[in-house]
Amino acid sequence: MFSGTAILVWSENPDKLMEFYRDVLELKLDEKTDIPEKNGIASDYGYMFFVSESGDKVWIGRHSEVKGVSKEPIRIMHNLYTDDVEKWYEKIKKSGCIILCEPTKTPFFSDSLPWYVSTFLDPDGNAWQFMGTLRSR
Repeated sequence: MFSGTAILVWSENPDKLMEFYRDVLELKLDEKTDIPEKNGIASDYGYMFFVSESGDKVWIGRHSEVKGVSKEPIRIMHNLYTDDVEKWYEKIKKSGCIILCEPTKTPFFSDSLPWYVSTFLDPDGNAWQFMGTLRSR
């Protein structure tokens, strides 16, 4: 069993992604980390965000091997669980993100689990999904 998870998102332009995750997704910035040059590896930097109160995090950093947008954006999808899929969908839509799926019932939808999903691409073309109920009541 594992004790937690963190998602690493590498980018050619981590500053632009940081602004998106902070300003549009409203993730709380934990810290900016400067990585010193060591053992032939160039200095760099990145940003750590809190995703949930349970301690899930996402790291956005620059990587010398990453250029442009994701070439296979839906190979891995990251879910953001919410009680208001519709609200987040509208916010992402207004931000200009590419929408892959408007809010729709998940295959697991039932009266006891009324879950919806909406899928979008972040500015680097990484797939994310809002997963949960349509609107909090």
